[in-house]
Amino acid sequence: MAKTKRKGKRQRLSSSYRRLVRRADRVLEENDVDLRPDNWQQVVLDWLEPAGPDQDTLAAFMAAHETELGLPWAREMLRLEVFFQADDYEQIIAHYERGLSRYPRCGLVELWAADNVFRRAGDYWRARGMYCFAMEQMPDHPKPYYEVGFMHYLLGDFPGALDWFNQAADRVEADDAMLGSVIYYNRALVRYVVEGDRKAALADIREALRRRPDYAQAKVARQALRRGELRWIP
Repeated sequence: MAKTKRKGKRQRLSSSYRRLVRRADRVLEENDVDLRPDNWQQVVLDWLEPAGPDQDTLAAFMAAHETELGLPWAREMLRLEVFFQADDYEQIIAHYERGLSRYPRCGLVELWAADNVFRRAGDYWRARGMYCFAMEQMPDHPKPYYEVGFMHYLLGDFPGALDWFNQAADRVEADDAMLGSVIYYNRALVRYVVEGDRKAALADIREALRRRPDYAQAKVARQALRRGELRWIP
């Protein structure tokens, strides 16, 4: 009886996933996506629109694994982007597990999927492994270091969080407004709690505001630090 129930559950999940894939394929058809052996890499880049270094990283991955990927992988990647656009983390995770697991792991895709595994599904330890894989594949990318730092913060390990935030700050580009401002803001507050160095914390807050002048939380933290009244962390 137990085996029958488990089998029935797997069949329902499989049926639900197939429906999601069909919906994604309809979106691709409506957008006149034309995947061919001579264009699939460029279509993936155009559809996903990764910016700056991320685009180079994805292009390099496709070139390195061209014979293992091809049209089938490209279609799975386009479906993944449809699920991202729908902003449904369950669809994203299901497709990451089912549609992409048969292909070589891509650090950039791991990074994208890990955000949903961590922040929306709440599976910290699985996400940590994905972030660590992204670090191995993309050692200069700041985001996985920041995310692991944030995990340490949530677990109450503030010195550990500070170490990871330092590594993220060492890697973030000078013109990265969104991620860079968050890295420096969080490092400032954790640094103040761990080291009690108000001057260094204020310097980080100023850097966060240089990158994003409208960062309301950073403005509040700056005022609290100036008064020596900061009693909270991110």
